[in-house]
Amino acid sequence: MKTDRAGFFKSYLLDLLDGIHSAFPDELEEIASSFPELIRPPGAPAEQQFLEKCRRCGACIKACPFFALKPVFKANQFDEGTPALRTGESYCRFCSDFPCVKACPSGALSLHNVAALKKIATAVVLADECLRRKGEPCQTCREKCDELAGAISYPDKAQPPKIDAGACTGCGACAVFCPAYPENAIKLLKL
Repeated sequence: MKTDRAGFFKSYLLDLLDGIHSAFPDELEEIASSFPELIRPPGAPAEQQFLEKCRRCGACIKACPFFALKPVFKANQFDEGTPALRTGESYCRFCSDFPCVKACPSGALSLHNVAALKKIATAVVLADECLRRKGEPCQTCREKCDELAGAISYPDKAQPPKIDAGACTGCGACAVFCPAYPENAIKLLKL
């Protein structure tokens, strides 16, 4: 199989990273944890496959009617220009016609990735940041989630909410509207 120059270097970099990861797994996990989680659009496959297919054309970003996607901009990173959810700024509405997926010319986003059309991440509560733990009767995250997925409940009056990971779609609405300050009390975790 013939490979172009860009494909060769991409393959080389991925092989190099795999080798480094197998030699220094703990150190790489520490480095990786310092970078933000990239939540990919609906229809995205596993990360490596997504990076191999994504052309960084921006078609999905332009197609999103709610401006929920942005290109990744990190100097010297192999994922530069790829689409990611605007975590904390906007949220995915899982549009019924999936304009972001349909706009993708490379197949990096696909209507055939059925599970990824229903769930893109999982929300978790950072209990120490939650206003409920500080005595405030906040219910903002549940109110927003009830409109979309119904994954948030309050089993205890003075405690942070519980998120049903099975019902959570990872849309990010709870994180966008969380009024906790200076740190948001909800974080999205990549699948």
